[in-house]
Amino acid sequence: MKTMDLEEIRAHWQNWAVQYGTDLRATTKTSTLKAIEVDAFARAFCPIIEEKGEALKILEIGCGNGQNCLSLSRIFPAASFMGIDFISEMVAAAIKLKVSNQISDDRVVFREGNVLDLDLPKASFDIIFTDRCLINLNSDSLQQQAIKILSGKLKEDGYLLMIENSQSTYGEQNAARESVGLPPRAPAEFNHFFNETTLLPFLPSVGLKLLDIEDFISLHDLVLYVLVPMLNGGQVDYEHPIVEAATKLNIALSSARPSSLGGYGQNRLYRCRKSVNK
Repeated sequence: MKTMDLEEIRAHWQNWAVQYGTDLRATTKTSTLKAIEVDAFARAFCPIIEEKGEALKILEIGCGNGQNCLSLSRIFPAASFMGIDFISEMVAAAIKLKVSNQISDDRVVFREGNVLDLDLPKASFDIIFTDRCLINLNSDSLQQQAIKILSGKLKEDGYLLMIENSQSTYGEQNAARESVGLPPRAPAEFNHFFNETTLLPFLPSVGLKLLDIEDFISLHDLVLYVLVPMLNGGQVDYEHPIVEAATKLNIALSSARPSSLGGYGQNRLYRCRKSVNK
């Protein structure tokens, strides 16, 4: 399948930013997905805060219209957040949301920037996180370049947390669909999912140790992309009530037993730590 070039990908997100503004739909098709993503990040942040203290400097690359930073800033009020996106209209919407939520500049800042040309000091953040951002770089090599840059912005013993789509688990999800007579789905043209066979061995070369990979959304995605289509003439329905119920159960089970539901989700949480030797 053809993947868009970088300018086409930029145009896609600019169009969505203009169309949806401050609405969640600017970056995310369903509120259930966003609830599970925020929960996954919050759970990943908690042990880091226990280790390093509450006053962390946290950077999100590809912040869109600010939904993650604003939600997480309410959960972790002592941390400071910076969100960067390469679409000016996304940044404008994020600032608008921040103002409407009465969140001060010392808590959350949004600015325009490009992960491949990141104008930030070296070794300045305790946590850097991405959420379906690096999959918008259309090759393995560009994704590796971005991760190298992000590693350089982490403090020693800092953490890189990436929620990104995986070719591996997407394949497992499609296998589940095909097992019940549904056709496989294809990624959007503006996405290049993580190829773990090339990405994971690359991480140590840029000073990152992979701590773990959490499959945090498998139940939700099996219900949304397999079970609901089985009941609905093959169609995905983001508003189906069983998806809402699956979301609550997914969050509860992930909190008690992370990754216990198998690797069927489109997204995985890759948790990495910066080596003190780099």
